Amino acid sequence: MENLIRVTFLASILSVVVVGCGGGRKSESVAPRQTAEDTVIATVPQIVRGKVVEDTVIGHWTIKALKDSNDVIVGRHDWAVRDSSVFLTLSYDRNIVYSDKEIRTKDLVGNEGEYMMQWGGEVFWDSDSAVYLSFGCVLPDTDDGWNMLYQILPDGTSNIIVIDVYMGVDGFYVVADFMALYLNERAVGASPADLKRLYGQYCTKELAEELSAATFPIVSDDTDFRHAYKTIHIEPKDGFTGLPLEKYSFEVKFKPNPNDDNVTDILYMEVDGSTNKIIKIDSGERKVI
Repeated sequence: MENLIRVTFLASILSVVVVGCGGGRKSESVAPRQTAEDTVIATVPQIVRGKVVEDTVIGHWTIKALKDSNDVIVGRHDWAVRDSSVFLTLSYDRNIVYSDKEIRTKDLVGNEGEYMMQWGGEVFWDSDSAVYLSFGCVLPDTDDGWNMLYQILPDGTSNIIVIDVYMGVDGFYVVADFMALYLNERAVGASPADLKRLYGQYCTKELAEELSAATFPIVSDDTDFRHAYKTIHIEPKDGFTGLPLEKYSFEVKFKPNPNDDNVTDILYMEVDGSTNKIIKIDSGERKVI
């Protein structure tokens, strides 16, 4: 902030009164001078060192993630921040998967200098087949950006899973998170036990029991699960009333076959407005153009 400097001559005595924006006053005999150190701080954003974002043992996985500033400056000529990296050490059943692996914004969104890593490295989900770390990359000083999961397999293979966000729509994130995990867990051959745990996390007890008993499929077994998620589109069906509802309805579309874009599978899902649990999944509809 700029300081308002008022100079008043009285009885041949020079006094300089600096009035701060917060209303406080301080009398000084000389005007403040900007030091070389001040200039550096003003032009080079502060470095943040060694913030531990995850240090845990969960299932087969031992995870330590450290977030640190890096050398990339993101922002405008008049306002800028340092980007961050996550340094990940990971093992599966005591077998090292990553040792101090650096994950940067460019590894998530393909480039650096435009988006900044706002958060990253926290465990979002784990199973016998994979662990999922949460990352968010945004344009500085906005909410415009990417919400994604970094899926890691025991052999070190990784996949980026972008999660769509429909701002202001109740129940949407439940469907979006569930479908992201379900399709990508199916893609890596998740066990029935891990899928059962997933159902219990996002669905009502009654629906979770139906899904665990395999009384009906969410998607057909011949689906290319990776391609299905890459082509997924989730649409709220209740409009934007802004009022709380007993349940929220969604239509979920995706392409099950990478070699045939004319085929679209459709799910209809409902979310309980009071518990944020999925209460109904109608599946099996297929459209061929």
